[in-house]
Amino acid sequence: MRAKHHYNCGFGGGVLITTIEAAEDVEGAELVRRLLASGLRGRGGGWFPAGRKWQAVRAEGGEPLVIGNGAEGEPGSIKDRWLMLTRPHEVLRGLRLASRAVGAREAVVYLKGSFAGPAAALERAAAEAPVEGVAVTIRRGEDSYIAGEETAVLEVLEGRRAWPRPKPPLPAAVGFRGRPTLVQNVETLSRVPSAIADPEGFRASEHTLVSLWGHVRRPGVYEVPLGVPLGHLVQEQGAGAPDGVGMIFPAGPSAAPLTAAQLDTPLHPDALQAVGSALGTAAVLVIGVSACPLAVGASLATFFERESCGQCPPCTVGTARLAQALRAVEAGAARPADLDALAETAGFMSIHGYCAHSRTAASSVTGLLARFREDVAAHLAARACPRAAGKADPFASDSPERRAIEATLKTL
Repeated sequence: MRAKHHYNCGFGGGVLITTIEAAEDVEGAELVRRLLASGLRGRGGGWFPAGRKWQAVRAEGGEPLVIGNGAEGEPGSIKDRWLMLTRPHEVLRGLRLASRAVGAREAVVYLKGSFAGPAAALERAAAEAPVEGVAVTIRRGEDSYIAGEETAVLEVLEGRRAWPRPKPPLPAAVGFRGRPTLVQNVETLSRVPSAIADPEGFRASEHTLVSLWGHVRRPGVYEVPLGVPLGHLVQEQGAGAPDGVGMIFPAGPSAAPLTAAQLDTPLHPDALQAVGSALGTAAVLVIGVSACPLAVGASLATFFERESCGQCPPCTVGTARLAQALRAVEAGAARPADLDALAETAGFMSIHGYCAHSRTAASSVTGLLARFREDVAAHLAARACPRAAGKADPFASDSPERRAIEATLKTL
């Protein structure tokens, strides 16, 4: 079945265009004030208030730089590529306003090396409507997962390996070649014009893009109101799960999954945090009831092991140990003592990891185990997986689930 996609930024129309053009004459401080009033939060995973980033960079003075981060690497996430392919002008409008707000005369849109299509779309858009007063370049780096982390982006742009930097200092103070640097996800930038045009209206009816994938009938990119129940997203946008929902990952691998009993949880970063998960880049993965939760857990842990950049031992060794333990549990070869060791490893990783990769791996894996204790006990008791037909490896780079969502980009 051909996937259906729905995308409506709400940026069209003469009133908004006029407002954006008028904003070019607004002082940077007023642009920052309006963005703060809108409540716009970053869509790159952390949901940090965008206006506070702008404030921090503007306060530094000097020669700031703006980086639009389009290095989408989360398994199952295609919303940033979809956006750049279908609405590149909106990304560049937001980039222009962000540059004006912080006083930058130079901006970069950074993409993965394989993102030739989005890069070409942005270059065409920049040629059609030059970003006045700002020198914009489109740069492509490596394809590793960690290369999208904001400080790893800086390392790549400076010609080095994609290894995250220690924080502090934050990029807002010491970024690209020591300059104050605003690193903002491309979807966040695309929402800047409407947020600045009508801060109160934006706050009252904020929407977000979702990459819906996994065991749903209709995977694809959807724009939905923040706060819509997860179950509504699965049923209305995804046309349901063929064999029912067994678990759902609101943030892809970047947070613990929720159970079918939690489908009434709102798709909102604060609501999801309250129940021990997160929204991340909204790469919402649905897993059917027939899949073994421990097989999915082993896939999750193996993903973190594979994508560890190798810079710090807590992450390099820790993710390998987590993956080994999860694979043993899934195969029924683990002992209760192995789970105790896993918890100890995760605790160490959550404190000592060099970047968020280590902390996320620890919390996501242990969160899954905590929610599916009965399945863990069944595997340990049976010394095997009790679900003969429940194998699932959605986070593998060539999994059917990932191939299905990636294939939807080919319909453009």
